[in-house]
Amino acid sequence: MHTLFFYGTLCHLPLLAQVLNRPAHSLDPRAAWLPGYASYLVAGESFPMICPDPDPDARAEGLVLDGLDDGALARLDYYEGGYGYGLDAVTVQTAGGPVRARMFGAPAQGLTRGAPWRLGAWQSDWAELTCLAAEEVMQGFPDRPPAQNARRYPMILARAAARQRAHAPGPASLRRATTPGDIEETGRTQPYANFFAVEEYDFRHRRFDGSMSAPMNRTAFLSGDAATVLPYDPRRDHVLLIEQFRVGPYARGDSECWSLEVIAGLVDPGERPQETARREALEEAGLTIEALYPIHGYYPSPGAKAEFIYSYLGLADLPDSAAGLGGLAAEGEDIRAHVVTFDRAMALLDSGEIQNAPVILSLMWLARHRERLRAAG
Repeated sequence: MHTLFFYGTLCHLPLLAQVLNRPAHSLDPRAAWLPGYASYLVAGESFPMICPDPDPDARAEGLVLDGLDDGALARLDYYEGGYGYGLDAVTVQTAGGPVRARMFGAPAQGLTRGAPWRLGAWQSDWAELTCLAAEEVMQGFPDRPPAQNARRYPMILARAAARQRAHAPGPASLRRATTPGDIEETGRTQPYANFFAVEEYDFRHRRFDGSMSAPMNRTAFLSGDAATVLPYDPRRDHVLLIEQFRVGPYARGDSECWSLEVIAGLVDPGERPQETARREALEEAGLTIEALYPIHGYYPSPGAKAEFIYSYLGLADLPDSAAGLGGLAAEGEDIRAHVVTFDRAMALLDSGEIQNAPVILSLMWLARHRERLRAAG
């Protein structure tokens, strides 16, 4: 059996239970500390590293847990191993005296020390999100390499943030309200996981007659939530559309593979969709958005995709000179911005040259509210 000392995120018992695949109430850790060390956030990340500290009063606070078998150790090593964390032998102090233990120490190179680590601050901002992300990370145990999890972790966090937002209750005045026991999941696998992921589910669900359906298997494409914004200048009656190559039309064999779209981007973990819309407008078109109007939140293809889109209309100054080339080269973006009149945009919609759902929805919303926006502007 093994004794481990935890000083960082795994001091949050729901996360530790998730990684160990054990109920949180079955864990019985003790408070412990490691003299001569201090914990710091890894710069640019939400998890800590532990470092020697010359201050004679320095001590890294944490928990010590006894009785972990080889299987538990393998799961912990898998979770921690993606960033090069390895097991070190240490002697920690407890109320009952010194204890020999092992801890996951940070690699000697590759990580930069940030601000001092505070468990309470992390729990307020990141605990729920990290627990949701750990579900996807541990789905790959033991077959998916831990380094692959580390490489994919920003997208794993983005999908976890989408799940977090999705937990908020939604209206159900006409549609069936989902209640506990309505869906019985019996299996879940993730046969593909890279920047995006594909999950396969075995389940039954409640039928409208009250009975349970026969067992079924379904597959969903997982990306994360996205935000879109259609920039509009009510004084000039101009909108801004962007154009870029898209692999979807190419994969379908479409004769035209460049797509007219609204500005869009994935919602980053810890970011609100409105902030995404403003950030992407600056990155993709160099635009500063003034007032932002929510259009709708929706699933573009709920039969096969978990993606949820938050669409907005943003007021902006759109002279003809706002058109041009943009995008982040680091992300492989090659974007051309077009400034067109509202009437020209609607003609593109009528001709079928605009085939992108968020643009169609956004222009329809603008058509409904345009006179009010122009009168106010």
